[in-house]
Amino acid sequence: MSARRDERPATEDPGAAAPWTLRKARASDLPELVSLERSCFAPPWSEALWRLELHTPGSLVLVAQSDAPDRLDGYSAFRTVADESELLRMAVRQDGRRAGLGRALVEAGLAAAARRGAERCFLEVRGDNRAAIALYRALGFATKGTRPGYYPDGADALLMSLDLAAAPAEGPTDEA
Repeated sequence: MSARRDERPATEDPGAAAPWTLRKARASDLPELVSLERSCFAPPWSEALWRLELHTPGSLVLVAQSDAPDRLDGYSAFRTVADESELLRMAVRQDGRRAGLGRALVEAGLAAAARRGAERCFLEVRGDNRAAIALYRALGFATKGTRPGYYPDGADALLMSLDLAAAPAEGPTDEA
């Protein structure tokens, strides 16, 4: 099931409509995925890596799109193998942050991972990324450790995990 425009982000007025639609990424999204990636991460994933991710078994890349048909507002990338899932990447366009989109993308990916049989989800997040850490904690992720010097600039990564038994059961399906 895809999120509809009448679904509301958690941080918005309950009567307001969400300004985006969530769906599974398509090959035609590749240029916009790469562009958004470059604007959010250093170093970014390459086009070749994104192309591979879109075709890797167990991978689910979700995108959020507003009324602008040629632009993505955000994405999340999950990979599920056996009973474990990993949130590999999540980004929201700068002008779309703090509106519930990141939460919606992660919740939809967690629900899909649970439907695929995952019992846990893991992620690494920069130790200095307070906004992302707050989001993940609000979703129930707990810090399990640290990877010192994990990022190219020497920043540490926090290792976080979530038991998916309580994850929401709804969200975009694996179909396009």
